Amino acid sequence: MPKRSVQQRAGFRGEAFVDKAVSDAGHVWNDTKRDFAIDGQIEFVAADREVTGVAVVAQVKGTEAGFAGDNAAGFRFSCKADHIDYWLRLGRPVVLICVDLRVDKAWWKRVDTWFADPERRARHVVDFDKEADRFDPSAFSKLSALGVSVGEPLPRLEGSESLVSNLLAVEGFGPQIYGASTPCRDRGDAWERMRSNGSFEGGFHLSAGRIYSLLPLDRGPLAVLCDGPVGSSPTQDWANTEDPDLLRRFVSLLNYTLRSAHHPDLVWHAKKKIVYMQATPDRSRRRIRGRYRGSKGRSFFQPYFGKDDETKISFCRHYAAGLFFRRWGDQWYLEINPTYHFTIDGQRDSLYDAEYVSKIKRFERNNAVYQLVRAWADFLQGEDTLFSTRDERILFGQLLELDCDAAIDETVWIPQETASASSVGSLAQGLWDEL
Repeated sequence: MPKRSVQQRAGFRGEAFVDKAVSDAGHVWNDTKRDFAIDGQIEFVAADREVTGVAVVAQVKGTEAGFAGDNAAGFRFSCKADHIDYWLRLGRPVVLICVDLRVDKAWWKRVDTWFADPERRARHVVDFDKEADRFDPSAFSKLSALGVSVGEPLPRLEGSESLVSNLLAVEGFGPQIYGASTPCRDRGDAWERMRSNGSFEGGFHLSAGRIYSLLPLDRGPLAVLCDGPVGSSPTQDWANTEDPDLLRRFVSLLNYTLRSAHHPDLVWHAKKKIVYMQATPDRSRRRIRGRYRGSKGRSFFQPYFGKDDETKISFCRHYAAGLFFRRWGDQWYLEINPTYHFTIDGQRDSLYDAEYVSKIKRFERNNAVYQLVRAWADFLQGEDTLFSTRDERILFGQLLELDCDAAIDETVWIPQETASASSVGSLAQGLWDEL
């Protein structure tokens, strides 16, 4: 009587494992009847149940005894030379899926690109990382991307994900907007009038011979800008208006009010249309603590010193952001687009500002941007302290969170550069260790 070998049994069980995993993820496993270095094909199904035509071919290897070099971190698998030659000639994405039947777990690696390296091809060995190469539901977005030509849209696979947006909810405004006639025709004129009075306030908007503010105009620094009676209207009349001119006026007032509320901490850069963190008087690092559990805070201002003279500042890095008020329906949000600004001494722009910003952003990933958005949200929310109270002209809540019916794997669509933080140079210091 013919008998089935242990290797054959492991092979059949390995393919059955892959078949079930693919089917459970909502895709199609098509086994290959004539097997030479290919056991089957994974064809991907979109979230709307449409078969996409996007596919990768696979060889499956199962084991009931363990793979060579198996440990907690990974293992290795030796491939036949003629199989490698075939994969490289095939002209299609080929993945090797290794199944450990003892623990019902599997890992995958794309082998046509792996063995494109002559050194790896000479060794005939594929090295697996048990964390990075897991063959589980999270792997299918990466697998599906292998079968898509550059420039073509990726298939939208089933899945869900909770996303934290860069939209900071506005919980409320000061109750009244005050208005009065003014002889000032621009903000420069207004600054001159306030300078003569020895006090300043930037939270106002000028339009057609009138001044508007969320602060009372009959007292305080803005009173010197008025030459007529002060009136008021509910802020919600402006916030909910459908009049495009009044809406633009309201947004302008909000922008000036936001900068005023965080003066002198934030500096407006007119050319770049961003705000950035003011340097400390002694040019020492300024660290602002976070509000969420486990946060160590972040350095919103960081000086960097020369290698030859550790007492001389080479340049300074400031956290910066583009801040834009947006309204959807009846809800207002502040859109936060984090970035950086570089100066030579905390005040004067660095000639290399654009180069430095570009260099940092090339190495940013989703988590880095998320942490920056969250840091800005924490700062802008403000808080009452022993010495001051939170400015209540604009009150912020939490970042908007969204539940999406499709998962987004940034490693699929963002090019991955194998660069360590040290390769970024001194710009990375004080940044990456905060993430």
